[in-house]
Amino acid sequence: MNRRILLQAFLATQAGYIHASETEKYPSKPIKITAPFAPGSSDLVARKISEVAARNLGKPFIVETRPGAQGTIATKILAGASNDGYSLLLGTNSTHAASQYLFKNPGYDPVKDFTPIVQFTINPLLLVVRADLPIQNFEEFIQYGRAHPGKMSYGAGNTGSLVCSQMLLKQGGMDAVGVNYQGNSQAIQDFIAGRLDFMVTDPLIIKPFINSGKLRVLGITSRQKLHNFPTVQPIAEMGLPQFEYSSWIGIFAPAGIKPENADLLHREFSKALKDPDVAAFLDGIGMIPVHKSRPEFSQFVRDQIKVWEKLTKDSAILPA
Repeated sequence: MNRRILLQAFLATQAGYIHASETEKYPSKPIKITAPFAPGSSDLVARKISEVAARNLGKPFIVETRPGAQGTIATKILAGASNDGYSLLLGTNSTHAASQYLFKNPGYDPVKDFTPIVQFTINPLLLVVRADLPIQNFEEFIQYGRAHPGKMSYGAGNTGSLVCSQMLLKQGGMDAVGVNYQGNSQAIQDFIAGRLDFMVTDPLIIKPFINSGKLRVLGITSRQKLHNFPTVQPIAEMGLPQFEYSSWIGIFAPAGIKPENADLLHREFSKALKDPDVAAFLDGIGMIPVHKSRPEFSQFVRDQIKVWEKLTKDSAILPA
């Protein structure tokens, strides 16, 4: 009799414990964000925005970098991660659009394997050359490149830099040698050391070297100017009228995350994007905050996959 009572009490306790676990308020522990590129680039954006979001959410975000293969290594891993809301990916145009055309088998489907949470930014890129080259403006860059076919070199650590460089060469009638890197922050080291001649890359990475006079900025890839580079003209207005490009960054969860958890993350990240400190930070590094709903971001990703099909085709880039 006593054993029966004890067993019933034990089962009731366990049932209560299971019920409590199932209804435990999300989030109840830290949330990890995997940034699929080398440290010192998009991970800085994730750290800043998630730091602000964590204040209201009550739980910290842990940002971890895991670079490799234009971001596809980490993205493939996250595609198979738990969809409990504690494993997120800092996705970009590289991982969720370009990868479908740069790799024969990236190992994941950017639409079926992920739930878009929130878009953070759009990111125009800057064309920069070493300051010791006899190139003062964009016109001279094109002239120099045409006069030295196959002699100039450039670095690319993500798909944005890669496709922009290829677009620039094709539309400008130039030929140059490309060098691939795990991330643009690594490419910059060779760039300022004199082993590369030019790059098309993020203002975040190159701004200190422009300010110090080691690099010279010649143009911006978008048709929209940046507040921190008001005198830098769009490449489209300097002789290549079809040239236009911007990268982007956002947060994704593995497919199947509970809608209410996805909505909560979207809401808190969206609030953080409107924070004055975050806005000032993004403005300072040449990124433009975006305010989209979850459905709008989902459609944006689908549209970007189509855009990148054309970009890679126009740039004559073949999948590896």
